[in-house]
Amino acid sequence: MSPRSPRPVSEGSRLAIVAPAGPFDHDAFHRGISWLRGRYHITHSPEIFSTEGYFAGSDQRRLNELNAAIADPAIDAILCARGGYGTTRILPGIDPSQVEQANKLIVGFSDITALHTLWASRGLRSIHAPMVAALGGASEPIRQLWIEALEQPDAAREWNLNTLKPVSGDSEGTLIGGNLAVLAALNGTPYAPNLAEKILFIEDVGERPYRIDRMLTTLKQSGWFEDLRGLVLGAFTEGDPGSDGVTVENVFESHFRDADFPILKNLPAGHIRENEPLSFGSPARICGNKLELNY
Repeated sequence: MSPRSPRPVSEGSRLAIVAPAGPFDHDAFHRGISWLRGRYHITHSPEIFSTEGYFAGSDQRRLNELNAAIADPAIDAILCARGGYGTTRILPGIDPSQVEQANKLIVGFSDITALHTLWASRGLRSIHAPMVAALGGASEPIRQLWIEALEQPDAAREWNLNTLKPVSGDSEGTLIGGNLAVLAALNGTPYAPNLAEKILFIEDVGERPYRIDRMLTTLKQSGWFEDLRGLVLGAFTEGDPGSDGVTVENVFESHFRDADFPILKNLPAGHIRENEPLSFGSPARICGNKLELNY
């Protein structure tokens, strides 16, 4: 089945910024806004600067803000200010049928993985990409890729990557995923993703190898990878080995040495400066060491 195209975005489109997770640096936010306003009409609630502990305001404030952006017929796409933590707390208050009816792209990564998974459950596209607080300092190549991902989510893209586990033949499936820790936190909830016939992308930051091992063990024992078509590893930063010398790559090798699907590594996406956008919901294919989207 062909993927559903999202509501179109182009120069001059009206974009809403929301903060469904943590608070953010105001200077970085305003730099991002300044760049975005050179191409789009930008709107956000004045309450977006709220803080409540490690959240960007109360759960209800963040939920109301997101639901308003989903429901507003004048808004063409939704951009997240920053990740952090807190998005999973508001999932029960989001109406999936309204998300599906609106069919708007949502842009973000890290904690926003919770929303990518909700969008995927309704067969919708979303963009795993830098958020507003990072765009002000992003490089011009990343900014251009960001615009292309938002305005041309159906465009073909490909990467030549390194192979962690090759298999014979091509592997095809819909691209899904995001932050491993957030995905693991969804395990056992109604919001856990359906990975059957999918190509899964994962990344993380600040997770030592043994903690990656623990998450993979739980997901593996829960059957998450049984019908997977492929696995693509992004950046795993700030997760250096301990005195035992075991690396994150060693952990993945130990878990997936007997997998019957291909595994690629070093996709330049995640908690890195040159965080390349990915169009989730795209048809994806792994051919040898190549990842192709919208092929």
